[in-house]
Amino acid sequence: MSYPVDNIISLDILLTPAGLAAANFNTAFIFATQDDLADGVTFANDTFKDYASLTEVLEDFAEDSAPTLIATRWFANLPSPPQISVYMWDDDVSTGDSPTQVAAKAVDAAWRYWLFFPRSVLDNVSDVESLADFGDAEGHFVSFVIDDANAVDPNDDTDLGSTMTARGNRRFFVGYRETATITDDDSQAYANAQTAAAFQKFNPDGDRTAITAEYQVLPGVVGESLNTSSYNSLTDKNIVFWTAVELQGSVDASRTINTKTTSSFGEFIDDVVNLDVLKNRMQVAGYNYIANAGSKRGLTERGYAGLLSALEGVLKQFYNNGVLGRATYTDPETGEEQIAKYGYVIFSSPEDVLDLTASQRTERQYPPVQILAILARAGHTVEITVNVE
Repeated sequence: MSYPVDNIISLDILLTPAGLAAANFNTAFIFATQDDLADGVTFANDTFKDYASLTEVLEDFAEDSAPTLIATRWFANLPSPPQISVYMWDDDVSTGDSPTQVAAKAVDAAWRYWLFFPRSVLDNVSDVESLADFGDAEGHFVSFVIDDANAVDPNDDTDLGSTMTARGNRRFFVGYRETATITDDDSQAYANAQTAAAFQKFNPDGDRTAITAEYQVLPGVVGESLNTSSYNSLTDKNIVFWTAVELQGSVDASRTINTKTTSSFGEFIDDVVNLDVLKNRMQVAGYNYIANAGSKRGLTERGYAGLLSALEGVLKQFYNNGVLGRATYTDPETGEEQIAKYGYVIFSSPEDVLDLTASQRTERQYPPVQILAILARAGHTVEITVNVE
């Protein structure tokens, strides 16, 4: 027998756990009912399927059903999202689930960011409000399109845009379509789904890929021509609309305008989406740094510095992808104006570990991380002054 090499070179392989992966925010659930199914198709309640095209959706659902209409708008976007999921909702009045209850079941079964319900849910305002609250609490985006004439009446405040803006939900937006537009093409009632699909363009790991929903061209979404009073009413009520833009005979057929949420903070749709994605990436980075060490991350300056570095890597990438932007800020300690070169400032430092209390050390808590992040946002309008001599 030869002399074992293990007696000379002893080697152990230590595998690093996979940890958490970043969430995919280009995902959505459509909520269907048994009445939506095509003839002969079976689809069990409280289960879901993934679909890669409108053609696949039509294999299971009737052509005029809400799932088909929503999928029509979702897959019409360019670039087209790779798939959408449909969850079968037991909506029996006596024994079934409310919209919020089925939403909770669905996101427990599989994580999806956007939640699309049939417009029939609009018949019960309390269901809509409950869904909006659920979205804010659980981190999912909900939206609806209305054709309520009150929405374009500046003297009325009973429309969904007005009432939801008064509530201030962040992950919620309302769109408006004229009844005649929906009558001509039922899928126009789900233009909100195509607006959501536009965020397929945003690749958090890319360079300058962040988008705004404002002015997005959505193939197949009809641009309506409204009067001035209607435009002003929709704008004031934070209601998204899709319209033609005209200048001296030149017409841009259809653009997405006034892409605000009903947020109390005055946020646009992209503000909310970008912050949700940033939050997810930072949590993933922090968790994987701490949990994937193999041995441990010391409660030391070096260990804390590594955590700060992991978080800064995410922040720098979100400057690269266009979510964060260079801006001035007021230093909280000196009161002086400073420049955040990459759109963020990490106020914490590795030495903060030295100030931990005995209790914090016993509980193995790193010091709280204090960060300022400045959104780059997007320029939507401009005033131009020309002085002529």
